[in-house]
Amino acid sequence: MFIMDQDLKLNEWQFAQRKYLPYEAKVYLSRMRIRDWYESHDGDVYVSFSGGLDSTVLVDLVRKTVGKIPLIFVNTGLEYPEIISFVSRYDDVTVLKPRMSFRDVLRVCGYPLISKETASKIRKLRHGNLSERYRNYLLHGDERGNLGKLAEKWKFLIHAPFDISEECCTIMKKQPFAQYNRETGRVPYIGITQDEGFRRQRDYIKYGCNVYSTDHPRSRPLGFWTRQDILRYISENRLHFCSIYGKIIFKNGIYQNTGVRRSGCVYCCMGCHLETRPNRFERMKAENHSLYDYCMRPLYSGGLGFDYVLNYCGFVH
Repeated sequence: MFIMDQDLKLNEWQFAQRKYLPYEAKVYLSRMRIRDWYESHDGDVYVSFSGGLDSTVLVDLVRKTVGKIPLIFVNTGLEYPEIISFVSRYDDVTVLKPRMSFRDVLRVCGYPLISKETASKIRKLRHGNLSERYRNYLLHGDERGNLGKLAEKWKFLIHAPFDISEECCTIMKKQPFAQYNRETGRVPYIGITQDEGFRRQRDYIKYGCNVYSTDHPRSRPLGFWTRQDILRYISENRLHFCSIYGKIIFKNGIYQNTGVRRSGCVYCCMGCHLETRPNRFERMKAENHSLYDYCMRPLYSGGLGFDYVLNYCGFVH
């Protein structure tokens, strides 16, 4: 139920040490992990390809290390049009689709809000068959502290007049990949970096780059890379990348891109509360009115119903 420090494969200091390795050492170590994964599975591997910056770097590293292997892209219907166009430029991509539409996920499971961790806690508190000890832990913490408790500022969402859930990503992305894994016997490389949230960082610390002994084997050879590493690699190797990210510039010793920071799913609310105004939905209103109208229109009118949800949370004016 809980991840304890003594259970971690890498200690915190070891992860920090790997995170701050020289850039060249990171590239070398990642290529070693890529080759290890390829050889241990006799080449029955693939790249989980999203069209984003991280997976674009991953594809290049994999190809330079072990050659061409299948690229698998899940078209959820939530991607930016620029991402779809960029992915279509690769001649060896297999496109999968989820079994449910995003609109059905919202109706059946709930809205993806705040973060996966927070949404999961809210869903469990509202609908889970929890022990009294675990419920109390989610609400108040326990003798180990407040690490796993629901933050006070989000407790009002327990009583929201709509459901909240972290299950969207599982249904829309993970399940199509899992089915592909079962049908082909191939195992994935995934372009996850250490900048992608606390849960993923802890998972990397627990298992390292290559995860062999679980029900879901996977390789994460970029797990200790930072965003600066990603942008530097793209810049130095002159990789083509999706136009939605703008251009990569190097200024005052820092790499930056001029477009969106994360492409992700167009309508996802995760992390919206952390953005400076105008946030992603306010920008959508100004830049693409048809998308915005569909997003905000009530579910009973054929839309996604975000107008009420976002106003309830105070995420839009």
